[in-house]
Amino acid sequence: MSNRDLKEKLVQLWVNKKLAHFYIVQPSPSEVNPRDFTKDWTQDFLSRVLQSEKSMSAQSSIELLEHGHADILFVRKEDPHQNYSVKEDHFSEFFRFQNFKALELSHRFIVIDDAHSITTILANKLLKTLEEPAENTTILLLDPFRHEILPTISSRAIYLRIHSKLVGDEERAALNMAQHFKASGFDEDFVAAIECFEKNSSHLTPLFEYLKNNKSLEKDFIKHLVNYVSSSDLGYKAQQSFMDALQWYEKASTFNNYSPEKVTGLLQSLTVSK
Repeated sequence: MSNRDLKEKLVQLWVNKKLAHFYIVQPSPSEVNPRDFTKDWTQDFLSRVLQSEKSMSAQSSIELLEHGHADILFVRKEDPHQNYSVKEDHFSEFFRFQNFKALELSHRFIVIDDAHSITTILANKLLKTLEEPAENTTILLLDPFRHEILPTISSRAIYLRIHSKLVGDEERAALNMAQHFKASGFDEDFVAAIECFEKNSSHLTPLFEYLKNNKSLEKDFIKHLVNYVSSSDLGYKAQQSFMDALQWYEKASTFNNYSPEKVTGLLQSLTVSK
């Protein structure tokens, strides 16, 4: 699904009052400037919401976001390498925000920059709110560097994986999985194993033989598989199925649970009807 389609899907969920309460937003691994790219994508989505609800121009909505809106809270800091601190009250406004209802908009938003800067101590303090935020409130946690997020947090979220249109992305989107991995420089025999799976989704043994007892290769395979899905023209149903499977995979990986079954779930998710 393209960035535009994903954004349109979110807008429609908002229109139909069906937005989830917690999303984690991640850019493509190939994004050159992931922090700014993720922020810009999120701001563009919020701009669309304001344009629709307040019947204003795109420029006016951007200016409103820059000046601040009572129903949209940004939790941010300048230094991407600085951790959020409980002592410095980085999240004091976040917790106060939960005590109020929407003042003007039909739905409120909280945007948290830099998921990698949330410490374990702070994460534990956030759990209850992430699971049950205030009424009609959606939290967008931006994870520009695709940091490994605590399972207790990631399990409460829906992942939104956005990709950039870099040079050659249009051509890459037209490639099948085997061609994508070949273009990424993988071994020919490994690519042949992927091609075998594409021809018959039950033929997974050759691929498992390559991944067996090779955690490094498995991690590299998953990284490029995510990149392939992000840049492909897979339908929404297949994309969502893959996101769900990837969330389970990442949770299992936290506990060093490397196994063929885990990879099977990811690959089989791609066979969902497009």
